[in-house]
Amino acid sequence: MNGFKIIRLIAVGIAAACGLTSVMAVAPLPSGWYLEGNGGSSRVTNANYAPGSSLSSSGVGWNLNGGYKFIPFFAAEVGYTKYANSSSKISGVKVATATYYSYDLAGRGLLPIGDTGAELFAKLGIARLNSNVKATNAAVSNGVAVATGTNNATGYYFGLGADYSFMPRLAVNGQWQRAKGNSKTGNLDLYSLGVSYLFG
Repeated sequence: MNGFKIIRLIAVGIAAACGLTSVMAVAPLPSGWYLEGNGGSSRVTNANYAPGSSLSSSGVGWNLNGGYKFIPFFAAEVGYTKYANSSSKISGVKVATATYYSYDLAGRGLLPIGDTGAELFAKLGIARLNSNVKATNAAVSNGVAVATGTNNATGYYFGLGADYSFMPRLAVNGQWQRAKGNSKTGNLDLYSLGVSYLFG
């Protein structure tokens, strides 16, 4: 399932939740510290570790964020994301594996949708990406040149999503985020569902 289908499902799910539970909707607290946990599908693109190889790059990823909501329309947060491992193959033979994670610092713009308890949000900031690439025994045996080692990059971080508050402090969300790296780290995406708690 590609990322666009996942985002579509997330949007439909949140819209359905808003419609079915509109009588329970409450406005989220206007400010305070918050914690958020998300899980879903991650994807790595724009990475190449061996000449002529193809990258298998999707799987389960997760994310943790902590931040402060200053006003109903703006928050700032830091986050950590762990992405699914990837493998590079040549003619169906695995020649390399890689692991990924990133840290980010971002501003979060919020747009409440009337008194429905729902909000749209967008994130923009910077991310520090890390990839760790290892050659497999097959690559060593066949003399395949693999760009092994730990790679780091600093790039843009951005995301889009929506959340819905069942209680003033508790909300569910769906979102997409991207940490933009280089050819050694790749661009790292996460399509996720999650829960956040606002301490107030």
